[in-house]
Amino acid sequence: MIMPVEKIIKKNIDLTPYTTWRIGGRAEFFAVVNNARELIVAVNWAKAKKLPVNVLAGGSNLLIVNQKIKGLVIKISGQDYSIEKNYLTCWGGTGLTKLAQVAAQAGLSGLEWACGIPGSVGGAVRGNAGAYGSDMAGAVAEVTAYDSAKGRLIKLNQRACGFAYRDSVFKTNNNLLIAGVKLKLAKGEPGRIKKIGEKYFRHRLKSKPKQPSAGCVFKNLPYQKAVKQNQRLAEALAAQGLVRHGKIAAGYLIDRLGFKGLAKGGAKVSRRHANFIINTGQAQAKDVIYLVNLIKKKIKREYKIKLEEEIQYFGT
Repeated sequence: MIMPVEKIIKKNIDLTPYTTWRIGGRAEFFAVVNNARELIVAVNWAKAKKLPVNVLAGGSNLLIVNQKIKGLVIKISGQDYSIEKNYLTCWGGTGLTKLAQVAAQAGLSGLEWACGIPGSVGGAVRGNAGAYGSDMAGAVAEVTAYDSAKGRLIKLNQRACGFAYRDSVFKTNNNLLIAGVKLKLAKGEPGRIKKIGEKYFRHRLKSKPKQPSAGCVFKNLPYQKAVKQNQRLAEALAAQGLVRHGKIAAGYLIDRLGFKGLAKGGAKVSRRHANFIINTGQAQAKDVIYLVNLIKKKIKREYKIKLEEEIQYFGT
């Protein structure tokens, strides 16, 4: 059953509770959608009123930068999934960790790395989330998206998704709103799959801060890109065994310059993991942006390395 549009659309809503950073602004209009039909209704409502549309998935990996966000903010919520053979098909709002657990129980391997990652599968596909040498690109078979420009649902195969490191076509084409994801996984032994997932979960629990954050702020640096920017540094880090899965950890470079514990307002570089900026209680977007820009500037000056944000700036 589709909710009437008047029931879906709300006015002047504080987005703070919907983000993992607990830093928000107020949306002029706001809608929580639980399926593709409600998504289409909400988007078409905004189009009819010539309002901009911003999509909030799981609320992780993003920073809301404005106190007031014009137009409609759509929160992708709810969960729905099904398994057929080694395919896991799900609604875009389904939690990534939930899917990793479901896959393990069904004896399907390929999402163990995602255990403990906050956010939705749709957001994970959009940003090609990954960890421990794996990413969404390695699991996606097909994505169903609502093309708001054409006014219809379309299907994109893995190649059409344009996956790259922490990137996809959904980041560059804002008309494509992820509604559903079909994952191709591998058959395996449930106990072993669960054990690997639990190992990653424990590591994540141990190494990541407990305070509100958005996950890693900066992308790790591909080794070949690092060589072009600072060959001597890149080769020295490689010799020390600090190139993993073809990348240099941004957190290592940030830590090396002594940024852990640096604070601005309510935002602070985590002492547990230097690539996390935490909200100590009353952080504002401007506090986070100050630290982000300071880190980028000093890394560039000291190492001739250009760091790029993994987080997305929301509401700009």
